[in-house]
Order: sequence, then structure tokens, then C-alpha cells
Amino acid sequence: MSKFADADILDAGRTVLAEAAQCLAAAGAGLGSAFLGAAQVLAAAGGFTLVMGVGKSGHIGRKVAASLVSTGFAATFVHPGEAAHGDLGLADHATLALLLSDSGASDELVAVAPMLKGFGVRSILVTRTADCPLAAHADWVIETKVTAEAGIHRLAPTSSTTTTLALCDALMMASLAIRGFTPEQFRRFHPGGALGRRLLTVADLMAPLADLAWLRPEASIWDVLEAMPGRRGFAVVSRAAKGPGVRLADIGVISEGDIRRAARDRDGFAKLTAGAIMSGSPKAIARDGFAIDALRLMESHRIAFLLCTDAAGSLVGAVHIHDIVATDVMPGRTAPRLTPEG
Repeated sequence: MSKFADADILDAGRTVLAEAAQCLAAAGAGLGSAFLGAAQVLAAAGGFTLVMGVGKSGHIGRKVAASLVSTGFAATFVHPGEAAHGDLGLADHATLALLLSDSGASDELVAVAPMLKGFGVRSILVTRTADCPLAAHADWVIETKVTAEAGIHRLAPTSSTTTTLALCDALMMASLAIRGFTPEQFRRFHPGGALGRRLLTVADLMAPLADLAWLRPEASIWDVLEAMPGRRGFAVVSRAAKGPGVRLADIGVISEGDIRRAARDRDGFAKLTAGAIMSGSPKAIARDGFAIDALRLMESHRIAFLLCTDAAGSLVGAVHIHDIVATDVMPGRTAPRLTPEG
């Protein structure tokens, strides 16, 4: 094994990344009518896409098919070599084929592409240049425009595979934009794991209105102390009856920090009321907001809870920081230590 200085090793790695970035920029600048047509047909409702590729393009194809499925597209990967031995039966259910070939001359794809036409399947080809054998069988040709691989001896697939994958991702995301894809839909396809947790909404975690401690302003400090335990560490203060339609402007809140501050007045503590110690203008978040945003808001204000409102601005519940941290929406994050005001 030859000896390389650290600087040479870093330069070798940076060269690959720099050349890949140049290829991606060139591919982006080259997008045009073929990309538009391909994105629109991929986005069409009721479509089923076959993704095909050989060798490294096949590995990329498997990833692309998995990404399509995970965002609501009907898709599967089919190896071109297996297509001629029965797997082409899937073409009877397909509307579109996504063909991946750097050279545009893969023998297996050149053989299967005309067969797809026979099934009435239209095809998108992602390849180095439209001047290739496969282009004659494709309805849309998206060029990577990669002229050389990166790295030592420029032999291993690097820039070509990176650009092909990026173009497929771009095609998928453009199609999702056409579909009006929402975070809620993404969450539907990712109910588990870190992605699903990060897309939890406040409504998924909040305590409903019926579970909140509710006090009138004239309630005694003893009523406050009795209401707080087991009620998420805070109480709502309002003259309105607990129920739908109560606006944020009509309420205050009492936190554990408010009680600690009130207890500094030992002589007057017993005479205090809920209205005297409550804090006005409580922080709130919409119930359809993301839990991760609620966590960030609580951390920025050093508070332990947020009131939750509906689209009309009425109080519908509250969410506590421990409820969010327990879901691990940010792995490794723990509830912060709060200031006395929290």
C-alpha cells in the first residue's frame, strides 16, 4: 500500500465531491421539456411505474423504487434480465417505466425496451446523453451530461451514479409538487421510526380541554394548590366555563414557577387568589402544528407547556414538554432545565 500524506487523502476526497457538485449543477441547468413531461406523467393519478437498471444503475433503481413507494407512488423495481423470464408480466399493470443506464446501451435494457412499448407502457430514460440506442425507445430522455467519472483513474462509477440518483430524486420531488404532497401524507407512509416521530402533530400529543385544571380568578391559593398536582403542572384561569369557544385573550395560566414566586411573600401567601398570581398572554401553538416546532418554542421561551388552539383561535388543550420528549422527536434530546419563571 502506497503512503499518502493526510493532505493528499483529503484532496482526493474533496476532488470527488467537487466534481460531483459540478455534474449536479450541469444536470440542473440542462433540465427542460423532457423533465417537465416526465414529472407530469409520473405524477398522474393511477399510474404504476416499473424502475429498471443493470449493475450500479440497478442498485440506484432499487433505491428510487423504494423512495417512490414511500411517498405514495405505485412502483417496483424489475431487473431487465429477469423481465424476459416472466417478470415482464408486471408490464401488463404498468403505465410507465423509468429506465436507468449511464451508457444508454445496456444490452438487457435495449432488449426489453421495445417489449414495454408493446404493453402500451411509456418510458423515461435517464442517461448520459440522448445520443444513445435506448433513446429511440423512450418517450422522455433526461440527460445526466456526465462526461467523466471522478476520482483515481476515473474508472469507478462516481459522478455518473451520483447524478443519476439526484436526477431521479429531482423527478420524484417535482412530481410530488405537482400532486400537492403534504407532510401529513408523508407521515401516513412513515408511521414508525424517526421520520414518523418528527412528523407528529401537537394534536397527537396534547391533553384535551377536559383534562386541564380550570380555575376562576377569585379561587384561593389553596384551590390553586389542590388543582395543580396531577394536572400537568399548570392551571388555566378564566371567568368563562371550561368548554369549547374560550379564546386565549380571556384566560391566564398559573405555572409551578408562578407559585414559587408567590410563596416568597410568606405573610401574604394565604390571601392570594388565582387571578393575583396568574400570568397573562400565555404562549400557544395551533393544534395542527408539528410537535417538533412546539418543542423548539418551549425551549426558546424556557417554558414547560403550551396551550393549543384550533383554527378559530379557541383553546382546545395543552401540550407538555415531557410528552414531546418522551416521543423522541429529536433523538437524544431531554427536557431542558427551566428557569424559575418556567
